[in-house]
Amino acid sequence: MLIENELKGKVNSIKASFKEGKAEIDFDPKKISEEEIKEKIEKLGYCVASNNIENKKNNKKSALERFGFFIFIGALLIVAFVLYSFLSKNYNFDIPSIGENGSLLLLFMVGILTGFHCIAMCGGFVVSYTAKNAMNEHKSYKQHFAYGGAKVISYTIFGGIFGLIGGIFVFSIGLRAGVAIFAGIFMIFYALSIFGIKFFRKFQINPKFLTAFTMKASAEAKGTYKRPIITGLLNGLFIACGPLQAMYLYAAGTGSFTNGATALAAFGLGTLPVMIGFGTFASVISHKTTRRILKISAVIVLILGLIMINRGLSMTGSQYSFSAIGAKIFGGPIEEGAEAVLTNGVPEVNMDVTGAGYSPNSFVVKKGVPIKWNVNVKELTT
Repeated sequence: MLIENELKGKVNSIKASFKEGKAEIDFDPKKISEEEIKEKIEKLGYCVASNNIENKKNNKKSALERFGFFIFIGALLIVAFVLYSFLSKNYNFDIPSIGENGSLLLLFMVGILTGFHCIAMCGGFVVSYTAKNAMNEHKSYKQHFAYGGAKVISYTIFGGIFGLIGGIFVFSIGLRAGVAIFAGIFMIFYALSIFGIKFFRKFQINPKFLTAFTMKASAEAKGTYKRPIITGLLNGLFIACGPLQAMYLYAAGTGSFTNGATALAAFGLGTLPVMIGFGTFASVISHKTTRRILKISAVIVLILGLIMINRGLSMTGSQYSFSAIGAKIFGGPIEEGAEAVLTNGVPEVNMDVTGAGYSPNSFVVKKGVPIKWNVNVKELTT
C-alpha cells in the first residue's frame, strides 16, 4: 500500500506484493527515471534488489544465516525441554505451568516488542492526525492517549468476537482442538516469516479493501480527539498486520469471548508504550535493531504457537503432546499424591484437571484391585 500510494500518478501502473517481495512497475523514463523510483521505494524502508551475481550471493548468504538462526532457536527449545524433563524426573524440579496469567504476560511482552512493528504499520496514521492537529495548534499528549485507548478497546472487542467464533466449536472437543492447533500452526508460520523465510509470507492474509477503507476513513476523520479515536478504533480492522492476525487466531483458540477479549487487551496494552513515544524511539533505535527486536517478538509468538498446538493435542489425548512425548522419552515420573490411599477400606486416587493438564498425570495402583478414581475438573482449558 505504501509503495503503490507513493508512486501512484508518477508511473503508468504499479502492483506491489509483500508476500512475493516484488513490485511490478510500468513507467515512462521521460517522466520518472529508474533511479528515482528506487530512491522513493528505499525512502519507505524497503531494499531494491538488482539481478546481479553479487546480489544473488548475498541473498543465499542471508538465507543461510536465517536458516541457521531458526536451527539455533529449535535446538534451544529442544535443550530446554530435555533439561526440564530431566530435572523434573530426577530432582523433583518444577516451574509454574503457563496458565491464564502466564499467557497474558507473554501476550503483553509480544505487544511491547511488536510495538516497533506498529510504528511501521500504523505510524503513518499517528503522524497524520498529529500533523493535522498541530496545524490547528493542538499539540497535547492527550490525543495519543485517546488513540491508544481506542486502539486497545478495538483490539479487545475483536478479540472477544474471535474468541466467540472459536467458542462455537465448544460442543465438540475435536473441533475445538482443531481450532487451537490451526491457530498454533498459523502463529508458528507468522514467526517463521519474521525470521525471514519468505515461503511463510504466503500464509498471511492481506485483504487490501479493509486496509484501504481504514486509511481512507482515518484520513477523512475530523476533530482534535475524534480523529485519533476513530483512527484507534479502526486499527482493529487492520487485518493486514501479521502480529494482529496471529493474536486474533490465538483468541479464537481460547474458545471464549472473555478470554479472547482479555488476551487482545493484554496485547493491545503492550503495544502502547512504544507507539505513544514512537518519535523518540524511531530516532534513537536503528532499523537493524528494530528488526532484531521483532525477531525476539517472533520467538515469543513461536512459543505461544507451540502452547496452542499442545493445548489442542492435549484436548484430544494425543500421544504427540509435550507431556506424552516426555513420558515416552523419560518415563512417567511418580508425582506427589500419585499413590493410592485407603479410604474406608477402598483404594482411592485423586486427580485435578486444569488448562495446563492433569495433576497427577500418572498413578501407582495394585493390579487386580478395584479402585476409586476422583477426577476434579477445575478448568477444562485456559
